[in-house]
Amino acid sequence: MRAAARKAVVAAILLVLMAGGACADDHTPQPYNPDEFQQWMKDAFRAEALFVGSFPFTLFFTLEAYDTWRYASNDFTPGYAPWPFGSGVAVSYSSEETVWIAASAVSLSLAIAGIDYFIGKVNERSARH
Repeated sequence: MRAAARKAVVAAILLVLMAGGACADDHTPQPYNPDEFQQWMKDAFRAEALFVGSFPFTLFFTLEAYDTWRYASNDFTPGYAPWPFGSGVAVSYSSEETVWIAASAVSLSLAIAGIDYFIGKVNERSARH
């Protein structure tokens, strides 16, 4: 009997919450004004988007470059073969290697965002003149 009462209370709470949402005023969002955000905020958002968007690619290419180097430096032992050429029994990375790979991928992503920022500033400066 208690389980049925709990279910009824939960159902009543959900019904009240959904009814409140149904009675809410209709609100159409307005587009942003051109001067609503400062330029540094726009630059920071673009840098963040580039950093986050480029990270999977930089991580992939860092892993591939490191795997290829590790394979060659270990006399082409099959356990060190890079993806997709590995035999399925790959030698795992040490914690030091993992930190190095992650730091390299993050650094490359930061470099991409920084290069984009400087290219944008050069383009802005040349457009003014």
